[in-house]
Amino acid sequence: MIKHDLVKEILISETQIKRRISQLAVEVKKSYPNLKKPLVLIGILRGCLFFLSDFMMELSLSCAVDFMYVESYAGGKARAFDPRIKLDIFTNIKDHDVLIVEDIIDSGRTLVKLVEHLKLKQPKSIKILTLLDKKVRREVEIEADWFGFEVPDSFLVGYGLDYQEQLRNLPYIAIADLEKIKKLEANQKTLVNSIN
Repeated sequence: MIKHDLVKEILISETQIKRRISQLAVEVKKSYPNLKKPLVLIGILRGCLFFLSDFMMELSLSCAVDFMYVESYAGGKARAFDPRIKLDIFTNIKDHDVLIVEDIIDSGRTLVKLVEHLKLKQPKSIKILTLLDKKVRREVEIEADWFGFEVPDSFLVGYGLDYQEQLRNLPYIAIADLEKIKKLEANQKTLVNSIN
């Protein structure tokens, strides 16, 4: 596996991710033995894309999919104070079982807002699935019903996780090399200034 130049350490390999997703699909299916209506998977954009897609392919249940976009980061590493819903679901989830699908949970503030919002739509149930759980950063009382991996308090990229919309397409989860990224950004600014 070739490590990207802006990666300090590969934390979870592509193989480990795929294996764990297969296990999660089995675990989730067991929790819905008498499903009367399709399970509604709600992916939280944009980071969920890889995980949601791979998870759906493994899940042998009748399901529908929809998406929400919540602005909780102001770009880079800075976190906005109040998560704001920028795109709501179009699916009617009244009396449906709902599974929120996240790439990572850290403070939990975004999820609290999402759950409160979705409860107003009167689903039968709401459960949470996340690939990564950064428990050390939790600021509110909320936990995932299922998680793939517990991760350290590092800035992670790959498999949907980004640094300023870059590095999402790495097939593994990695710790970003922030020193290299800062140097690269400084060099790019210098180059732009010299051209202008």
